[in-house]
Amino acid sequence: MDNLNPAKLIDCASIEEIPSLLHSEGRVIVIIDQNIKELYGHHFPFEQIVVEASEKNKSLQMVGQIAARLMDLEADRDTFLLVIGGGILTDLGGFVASAYFRGVKCGFVPTTLLAQVDASLGGKNGVNLDGYKNILGVIRQPEFTVICPAFLKSLPHHEINEGLAELLKTFILFSNESYKGLLNALLKLRSGALDTISQIAPFIAEAARFKTQVTARDLYEKGERKLLNLGHTFAHAIEKECGISHGEAVAAGIVLAAKLSVKLSVTSKATADKIENDFRLLGLRTASPVNTMTLANAIKRDKKRSGDNITFILIEKIGKCVAYPLPVNSIEEYLYDLY
Repeated sequence: MDNLNPAKLIDCASIEEIPSLLHSEGRVIVIIDQNIKELYGHHFPFEQIVVEASEKNKSLQMVGQIAARLMDLEADRDTFLLVIGGGILTDLGGFVASAYFRGVKCGFVPTTLLAQVDASLGGKNGVNLDGYKNILGVIRQPEFTVICPAFLKSLPHHEINEGLAELLKTFILFSNESYKGLLNALLKLRSGALDTISQIAPFIAEAARFKTQVTARDLYEKGERKLLNLGHTFAHAIEKECGISHGEAVAAGIVLAAKLSVKLSVTSKATADKIENDFRLLGLRTASPVNTMTLANAIKRDKKRSGDNITFILIEKIGKCVAYPLPVNSIEEYLYDLY
């Protein structure tokens, strides 16, 4: 059962409303993050498979464990899987849904900012191999993705920050106006009580629409979808080498991409400085903790490498970016004086 059509985005104001979206789906089994189950599991009156979300568990071994549990529950081809959690859960759940009985229907309920604006969208579902992220994967869309900012109210501040780099990335790619609007809202909030949810909810919805539209036009990443990798070639290498969080690595990766854009005369130093200063004001990471040689060696093993080249996404200006292939054997030279 292939599903390559873009997932329907559903805006939902309250968690309690979500089960009503499933009235036509027949038997439902929930795959849910352990922490989310403790907080919100009682809202979902279905059989539940509980998973501890960790990069270690984002593996073929865990895929097998979930599939074995589905067999124990006698899940069949008509069973609907509702996946509730952050990006690790939607990756795992989407992978399982694509493989179990050669494909069953699923829906995503992302519960982190990072997942709501990026990880749960676009149909990519992957697992890690030997510490390298998303080496094994499939492209298969859920039936729907529910964007419910109410989940974010229970997130600590650092987990909100985890998603901010991805949220800002979307607007660096597509909308200078939205970038400025989000930045101004966040800077105002930093001096007061952290009631970010109502302030950033419209930007979350807008970013989700941007990504969904791009992936609908370019499902297999042959063209414009590559732009969504802004900062990620750096970020995945940083994550691999030092184990910092994805959000931190993406923030540092975007700053490095901006600096590389200056070095290659794609953008102005003023633009790169603005992005770095904005990120610093928001408390996001702006520097890589990995030295140049180590970073270059890790980048050479990135899955986006194609032959003798690897494609970086560079920034022309806030609101417009371009794909820029660079020769793999010269990566150290290009990275040498970025930091």
